[in-house]
Amino acid sequence: MRSLLSFLATFSLALAADAPAPLAPIKADVPYAGTTDFRQTLNVYAPAQKPSKPAPVIFWIHGGGWQGGEKTNVQLKPKFFTDLGYVFVSTNHRYVKAVPMNEIFADVAKSLRWTHDHAAEFGGDPNRIVIMGHSSGAQLAAYLAIDERPLKAVGLSLAMFKGCVPVDADTFDIPAVIELATNNRQAAGKPEPKYGHREIFGGKPELWTDYSATTHVAVGKGIPPFLILYDAAAALTPDQAKRLEKALTSKGIAAKAYGAQNTNHGKINADLGLPDDPSTAELLSFLKKALK
Repeated sequence: MRSLLSFLATFSLALAADAPAPLAPIKADVPYAGTTDFRQTLNVYAPAQKPSKPAPVIFWIHGGGWQGGEKTNVQLKPKFFTDLGYVFVSTNHRYVKAVPMNEIFADVAKSLRWTHDHAAEFGGDPNRIVIMGHSSGAQLAAYLAIDERPLKAVGLSLAMFKGCVPVDADTFDIPAVIELATNNRQAAGKPEPKYGHREIFGGKPELWTDYSATTHVAVGKGIPPFLILYDAAAALTPDQAKRLEKALTSKGIAAKAYGAQNTNHGKINADLGLPDDPSTAELLSFLKKALK
């Protein structure tokens, strides 16, 4: 047994040695809100050579249930996007147990303000931003790309966005997901969580509605096109993706919900940037059209 463990340890070290080092940000831990709070910082990644003309900016929001996660949880994305010639920004935000949800929206808006003001320093175009995120970050991305109020509070508008790509979120229509999840738990004989969507989104039905991206979809606001990626076999995200798609397309806004097969909540995110990944192929097709 000891020799087997030694072999496995050696094998693991060899794999780690062969793995490429993650791309380092060109600018790290940048404060975006005038505070020293680490949760209010962002990282910037840029192509090795500054683009000859202003490049699109990918703005990424990590997942973690609004109470965890980190801006360095980006897997292949920085290298993938900078190899395409894009600038990539990954942001932190404060957690929901420290501040209410609307303050998290405000954090993301302030991070976008910094990105808009400084994108050109890294070769980026401040008016060609694609906002993306995974899980809770996908909910935040969709909300910020639809409800203009957080952006208006920092002097921005939806016109800065050329697209939005939320990845496997279950909270675009919060009242609907609360109802569906409750029904599923009751059918399985499981209790409600002590700290679930009800509490995270303010504990009041009126807040659940107001914090739902679907609530704020309207014609003439400048809402960008959407590619909504999700795990086709998941319990909650397919219904939510289709609800958001319908809310957008019913108002004449371009949107496509794409359900990936043979994946899961973490894998669909980690695989973005792989050459044979179907979700990545959908993303590249979307970006080609949205950024033309």
